[in-house]
Amino acid sequence: MIKPQVEVKALQIGALGNPVFEPGETKTAVAQMTNPTIKEFTYATELYLGVEKAATSGVIQAIIPPQSSVEVSFPVTMPMVEGEFPVYLEIKHEGVLLELYQATENVTLVVSPDIEIGPIIWD
Repeated sequence: MIKPQVEVKALQIGALGNPVFEPGETKTAVAQMTNPTIKEFTYATELYLGVEKAATSGVIQAIIPPQSSVEVSFPVTMPMVEGEFPVYLEIKHEGVLLELYQATENVTLVVSPDIEIGPIIWD
């Protein structure tokens, strides 16, 4: 029996360097995953911010043919709070955790200063 395996080759979130986003923005992370076995497997994958899952892509099924790589997209809406969050990618097969990958770069959420000015009224 061939056991499922998976390798994460790259995980990119935004531009290179520690990505900085606004709270509430929706961004898409892309992970390149490889199935090194000689059998096709379906993996349940989930990308999330922080161990408490402050934001998550939800579970995304990835079917990877034998000895092949695929890029999987993970749309995530950033939480409505400022802070720095480690990024995790969890990969399971039939409910069994195969890998918990932590990205080398954290996501930082910062509220940029902004202002709206209404009409100027003279008395």
